[in-house]
Amino acid sequence: MSRSWRWTIVAAMGIACGKTDKPSFTMADYKSDPSPPGPLHGLFLTTDNGSDLLSAVDPVTRTVKWSIPVGFNPVELEGPHHITPDPSGQFVYLNLSEAVAGSGSGPHGAHGTGIIPGFVLKLRTSDGTLAAFAQVDPNPGDLVTSPDGKTLYVTHYDLVKLGKGAQAGDLRQGDSNLAVIDTATMTVTKKVPICPASHGTRLSADARTLYATCLTDEIAVVDVSNPAFPVQRVLLPNQTETPTCNRCPYALGVGTDGAVWVSSLGAGGGTTGGGGVDVFDPVANKFDPGRSISLCGRALFASFAPAPGSAPGYLVYVPEQGCMNTATRDAVRVYKSGGPGQAPPPAGQILFSHADCFNAHILNLSSDGKIGYLVCEGDHIGPGSFAFLDLQALTTTSSVPLAVFPDGMAFIP
Repeated sequence: MSRSWRWTIVAAMGIACGKTDKPSFTMADYKSDPSPPGPLHGLFLTTDNGSDLLSAVDPVTRTVKWSIPVGFNPVELEGPHHITPDPSGQFVYLNLSEAVAGSGSGPHGAHGTGIIPGFVLKLRTSDGTLAAFAQVDPNPGDLVTSPDGKTLYVTHYDLVKLGKGAQAGDLRQGDSNLAVIDTATMTVTKKVPICPASHGTRLSADARTLYATCLTDEIAVVDVSNPAFPVQRVLLPNQTETPTCNRCPYALGVGTDGAVWVSSLGAGGGTTGGGGVDVFDPVANKFDPGRSISLCGRALFASFAPAPGSAPGYLVYVPEQGCMNTATRDAVRVYKSGGPGQAPPPAGQILFSHADCFNAHILNLSSDGKIGYLVCEGDHIGPGSFAFLDLQALTTTSSVPLAVFPDGMAFIP
């Protein structure tokens, strides 16, 4: 949205002006609106939840090239939360959660506690402008596009609905919906109740199965190739479905062998430690307890790369937010994928200073697996950061500040 259009809205709303007040602008006149951003190809976009911005990061110059305003209301935070590209690179889709950290318990609430509908925005990658949008349920969480770009799947991290189901003694009443969106028309074609407070979601390699985390210590396995969208809920190892979680799964990724690596925050959202990673075997249709990893801090969105040389398996890079109330630093923990029943062997780590990365959230890798691109939330009050990692030397090479509370990342092809 252009600066002049924003001022038009503010003036029309009469903010801080009485009937006889005449607004004045004492700075130098604008000669014209700033040039629109774009094209966005070859850049990373991050959703900056606490600033209503997208940061466009150039991986070559390692700078923020543009900051792009998003949302409908320029004077109220609306919480862009997670982002995914159209495979063709023509569009990018992001959730407008309408729930922002620090906003209290009103209609917007904090993460997962909003009570007004959210939206999914479709932006043109040519210039960052809004092409279309769809209204979804409150608290949209994560989203993923089908390989052909025709369908968008959106989870909902709806803690309010979970609370109501718990109060009723029926967690099925607390199940959040998976929204299925036709990207051509941006219409919601189906809503599928999958599980309470679903969040991180990915598709299998053949795009026939969707996986989503459920805060109630389980994942949802959805057959999206079946028009009925049958749902199976699978508990994490040694867990039961209760309104309060012990492991608290929040993010997941699909390895090159099809295994689903589920990252958990730990009890109380990680306030008492106990995060980690559990591995779901889609062939056996169950979790493999022998492959579970325990961490002190919170595990977030992992990424995968081929093992070096002719080594079997692949490498798993897990962002870890440091233990609460300890001096533990944020890190990316590296593991070898291992095999059935085998604990993934550690293969190194990268430790961060707060200046480089605080509250590591989501990691992407270069196509050759040598460079890591890490979004870090920061303290949710000041800027977060985008860190560039040397995955061979296991070091941070540089980082750049983003806006407030970045929490999602997408590379635009």
